[in-house]
Amino acid sequence: MKRILIMAGGTGGHIFPAMAVAEALQDAGYQVSWLGARRGMESDLVPRAGFDLHTLGVTAWQGGGLLRKLIAPFNLARALLQALGLLGRLKPAAVIGFGGYASAPGGVAALLRGVPLILHEQNGVPGLTNARLAKRATRLLQAFPRTFVGDVEVVGNPVRAALTALPSPAERGLGGHGRLRVLVMGGSQGAQALNETVPAAVAQLSTAQQPEIWHQAGRAKADDTVAAYRAAGVDASVVEFVDDMAKAYGWADLVICRSGASTVSELAAVGVYSLLVPYPWHKDRQQYRNAQWLVDEQAAELCDQADLTAESLSERLRYWHNHRDELKAGAQQSWRLGIRDSARRVVRVVDEILVEQAA
Repeated sequence: MKRILIMAGGTGGHIFPAMAVAEALQDAGYQVSWLGARRGMESDLVPRAGFDLHTLGVTAWQGGGLLRKLIAPFNLARALLQALGLLGRLKPAAVIGFGGYASAPGGVAALLRGVPLILHEQNGVPGLTNARLAKRATRLLQAFPRTFVGDVEVVGNPVRAALTALPSPAERGLGGHGRLRVLVMGGSQGAQALNETVPAAVAQLSTAQQPEIWHQAGRAKADDTVAAYRAAGVDASVVEFVDDMAKAYGWADLVICRSGASTVSELAAVGVYSLLVPYPWHKDRQQYRNAQWLVDEQAAELCDQADLTAESLSERLRYWHNHRDELKAGAQQSWRLGIRDSARRVVRVVDEILVEQAA
């Protein structure tokens, strides 16, 4: 049984897509090992998912004080030696990097060992490690068009099976159930701008125009958001987290949310129109680039957080209440863009590389 080494860590945006690919690789008959950082969240999530985890003593090499900058080259050199030793012991047939601190020394070790290196970029703006390794990678994969240029394949981001199993927008009967249904999501931490603005915007609509609201407010923010809706005289369902995303997406005519890579991929896979409010403080504006893919294809609208007001949002909600056919058309366009077999596409790339090596 051939072994594939996955490199991913640091954030759920790297780990969860990698986990979906790891499961697909196992289903295809590969043995999967995982390389991460000792102190990353992968040190908890990966073993709990049943994967063989190996860690490097590596941390962020950017930012921090003078001392961190001085010792960073030594830490990276040590991590590279550890990675070289690990690859020598595991002898993987291929290495797949999704990003995270361990991906840099792990990717360089794969190149030095002559092991095929596959990189998967989840965002519209490449991460530092993938950007530096891209020119040397055996195959370069990306979730969205135009992240990299040249010899690169768009494979999407893996999404949960429950989402890909949803019926198409046409089959779901969007907009045909009286009040418009609006799902609001600010991510696990919530988005204060959405928590404050949406209740005030809905309050400006007539009773007949007010949509049904399912609002994911984020950790420890549900009570304040409930209070905001009550103060506005608006009835809404407010939760900290959405436990069943397939049910939520399938219910919604419109989603108002941030534009993280996984969220944008889910919106397309499900086929639902969205108003995207990118997180404005990433230095590389990655959420703007993620959102632009759907916006350019008329599958979403983009609103800068600085322009998000109760007045502007109520105007858009009023418009969509009266023009539901546009939401349906946008949802169908989103569905057309969706990639619902992303993990299997990555497995196919692995298969192709190993066949080429054996020839």
